[in-house]
Amino acid sequence: MFSAALGEVEKYTLPVIFSRRLFNGQIGSACGTFIVVNREGWILTAAHIAKELSLHNVHAPEIQAFHQKHEAIANDPSLNDKAKRKQLKLLKSNPHWVTDQAVRWGGLQAEINCFGGDEFADIAVGKLEPFDPAWIKGYPVFKNPAEPMPAGTSLCRLGFPFHQIEATFDVATKRFALSPKALPIPRFPNDGIHTRIVVLTSPDGSRNAKLLETSTPGLKGQSGGPIFDRNGHVWALQVRTQSLSLGFAPEIVEGNRKTVEHQFMHVGWGTHVEEIISLFRKHGVAFTLSS
Repeated sequence: MFSAALGEVEKYTLPVIFSRRLFNGQIGSACGTFIVVNREGWILTAAHIAKELSLHNVHAPEIQAFHQKHEAIANDPSLNDKAKRKQLKLLKSNPHWVTDQAVRWGGLQAEINCFGGDEFADIAVGKLEPFDPAWIKGYPVFKNPAEPMPAGTSLCRLGFPFHQIEATFDVATKRFALSPKALPIPRFPNDGIHTRIVVLTSPDGSRNAKLLETSTPGLKGQSGGPIFDRNGHVWALQVRTQSLSLGFAPEIVEGNRKTVEHQFMHVGWGTHVEEIISLFRKHGVAFTLSS
């Protein structure tokens, strides 16, 4: 049903891999999804991914301030060793500070220096620099919201779940290395139907955000990936999975132990194409609509 569309969507849907070293020395990697929007190198992804990637810059001045305070105490001639140890113990650090980070945008030799985003609608844009249009063999067509978008329409989602990415870090060179099995990252599509439109309202009531719901959940690693129809037209961007209570909880008996298991249905929520178009226009991002 989606094989032809998938062949087109795969051309511009890529994984973003970010490897990190934390202040406590822990090293890890994670993966999300992004789509290349046009020949200028603009990309679209989930705002929560862009926020995660920005933590390195957010934490840098906090880490610097900590080291400056540590050094000032250690070198204070007015303090004896006992007083220094006491004051150093009072210094507050965050074990989850990101001290080092490497980001791989689909294997492209490019970086994104800043993002423009809508955190409430959970979408963000950025520009790959430098960018060669020849890197991408096709670009997305976004569903024109003026056209019918009926509930019950079969849709597909694409991203990069079910894949472990391990990395090591060389302290001397400040460089990360991915494990030999990390690449390439396999794509994974899953289909469902468009069930309904969800409208979120901000806590202060100042604005709404329109989301499209699917009957199947988005998977970890698919955030920032497209939700598209059989024509390959992008209806939404996967941003979260929602667990809906089914309203019943059967009792499970295991030996002498009884437990109650609440039942849920997991659905996908994607930021609606109307929100995407609004963000594109705000930042001057060229895009193509279906006709």
